[in-house]
Amino acid sequence: MNGPNTMYRMRPIIKLREELVLPKCMYRMKNIQQAYVNNRVDRQLSHEIEPSSISEQCPLPEMAALENRQEAILAQLADLKNQITVLRAQLKQPHICTVREEADISTNKTCNILQNGVIHDIVINASPRYPPYSIAALRRLWSDGLKLGVRCHIHSSILELPKNLDKFLCLVSNSDQERSSLLNITLVWKDVGADTQLVVSPMKHITMKGEVNILRYLSRLGPPKFNYELDNDPATSARLDGVLDACYSLARCRTVKEQQSLIRTLNSYLGKSQFMAGGESISVADVAVWSVLRQIDIQPQRDLSSNMNKWLHDCSQLLGIDL
Repeated sequence: MNGPNTMYRMRPIIKLREELVLPKCMYRMKNIQQAYVNNRVDRQLSHEIEPSSISEQCPLPEMAALENRQEAILAQLADLKNQITVLRAQLKQPHICTVREEADISTNKTCNILQNGVIHDIVINASPRYPPYSIAALRRLWSDGLKLGVRCHIHSSILELPKNLDKFLCLVSNSDQERSSLLNITLVWKDVGADTQLVVSPMKHITMKGEVNILRYLSRLGPPKFNYELDNDPATSARLDGVLDACYSLARCRTVKEQQSLIRTLNSYLGKSQFMAGGESISVADVAVWSVLRQIDIQPQRDLSSNMNKWLHDCSQLLGIDL
């Protein structure tokens, strides 16, 4: 349709005078209809083509100002889009490395997720009854390849921290390392029971539960040599998964009999080896077992085998932690 259609005319019901006298005490507005009529008459007199849009029918200064403002806003949006595109290209994560590619990465470098230099911040909720000793262990193990910063806060559900956590807090807190760290952990002491929580995305409220599952997640962020999923031997990866699952159940035992059964399972995984993976180097599984044995109420000399007692002592010596 080219312009408005011509409507039929109605006979006036009440005949008014051609000019109305309006009171002058009120705010006077422009007569939009009269401006349109005058403009239409002028166009007809100049034999111009009938306008096809409302803005052409009645070109007001306000419309021109609005159009200029809209053009300016669109230009700003286009500029913002270009800036975001540049930032996304700068912060874009590299492709996921294969097992063969990860084997070529030097052990003094971090995994591909942190190689771009972007600082990662995560939040962990933990109960003072089940302290995540694994964080202190990873902080020592990763000191050469990845600096780990930890800050502690107390939730309102916790009135006071027990005294046995003082040494743990000294181990994980270091303001100098926090300023230069690529992975920052905010540890919130909260009444969550044995289900230590890691908040992956606060916007989407995605929560990861269980200290061993948090260890799995952190092992993918840390130095490649501590990521057992990159091992070429699937049997070793399955073995370490079994150890982590046993640790998850051990932290939630309700009876002494169940606890002893799981300790025997862990002892069978260790066997006569030096560490849980069967080799001569410590792994994430050793960190998980070392942490859970410190959380539960046991007597190492009474409840653990001689080989596990030796393993526990070696882990503490290697980590440099004696809680």
